Amino acid sequence: MIKKLLPFENLVYHSALTKEELAVHLQNEIEAEKSFGFGRNRFSYSKPYIGKVYPDKFEIKRAINYKNSFLPLIKGEIKEDISGSRINVNMLLPDFVKVFMCIWLGIVFLVSLGTLYVLVFNNGFNGGGPFIFIPFIMLFAGVAMVVFGFKTESKKSISDLEELLQAKIIQNSNSK
Repeated sequence: MIKKLLPFENLVYHSALTKEELAVHLQNEIEAEKSFGFGRNRFSYSKPYIGKVYPDKFEIKRAINYKNSFLPLIKGEIKEDISGSRINVNMLLPDFVKVFMCIWLGIVFLVSLGTLYVLVFNNGFNGGGPFIFIPFIMLFAGVAMVVFGFKTESKKSISDLEELLQAKIIQNSNSK
């Protein structure tokens, strides 16, 4: 149950394409990421995924025309299999987002603990009113934002990858 709420996905796909055929196919289906742009200089992509493809691995993300810090970074490793290839896929939050959210949620968690301490051991805030619940609401909202933002985007990518990799999911370790 808790694995379903964590902001990562570990999947294994199987494709009838060989390792080399799959790398060539991915190279044709993925566009290189363009430089940073604003307003009229904002870039659009002709392909649904952007990133890099190497002979036995790839790093991609969905090409979207909106900003979403929780867009999964998709890392895949292609291995030769008896009847094609096996692709191990990990979907993760970008490192900057992980660090920022850990710091932010850590601070809010500590403030929530302090508030809880005062409520329990000092017979509450005298006249604090509804404001005493703000740290708890911020903590819940922060966690919900990360989980909802990541899982919404990862579900789209999970189904897209079947078509992109010309493969079927044979293992999803987060569904257990």
